[in-house]
Amino acid sequence: MVTSDANIPLAAVRSGIRRSADPRAVRTRERIASAVQRLSHGGREVTVRAIVAEAAVSRATFYTHFADLEELALWLQSSTFEVLAEAERSEADAGDPAEAMLVSQQRLVEHYAQNRALYAAVFTLPVARGMQSAVAQTMARRIRDHIVDRADLPAALDAHLSALYIANAATGVIVAWVLDEVEADADAIARHLFELMPRWMHRDRHSHDGPSVAREPERIQP
Repeated sequence: MVTSDANIPLAAVRSGIRRSADPRAVRTRERIASAVQRLSHGGREVTVRAIVAEAAVSRATFYTHFADLEELALWLQSSTFEVLAEAERSEADAGDPAEAMLVSQQRLVEHYAQNRALYAAVFTLPVARGMQSAVAQTMARRIRDHIVDRADLPAALDAHLSALYIANAATGVIVAWVLDEVEADADAIARHLFELMPRWMHRDRHSHDGPSVAREPERIQP
């Protein structure tokens, strides 16, 4: 239930609920996410009404967790980025970092394919540019973590700026694909994301004694 404390902003309450490990909150998030996928697979329109009906939850329950479709979409993407980053790290440690990066891109595109109807809906809204920017910023944080922790970043480059560049480029390609502005299958999109990525992103600096050293730079303010 949403707290009755009027001093706590509703956005903060929702954020806390989305992070909650309470089994009821986890089940609700899973039901909503699964409902989005089923609607997408069935070629049906993804709206709040359709989601709550498919998930068998009330509108009040949905709005306890998410303010709107955009917030749901951003949460789904942020959660996916986190899972993929952890999987890529483990697989790179156990094998070929380049192969782990390619598989990560394939999984990323598959996520958008599975939830395409939702993302097509939010990326065509009047606030879509703000949404795309928010997605890129969320993706950039994960990329920056990877750069600082693992990548063989050239000495002349800044980790924050590099992460923003890669994230915005990748997001632009994904959004264009989701909106059918480009003709390509999921494998082709994943391959482009991988091949266009700088090689130093999947060249682990811990695996050799080369001259490049990835470091935590002073953040350049916009």
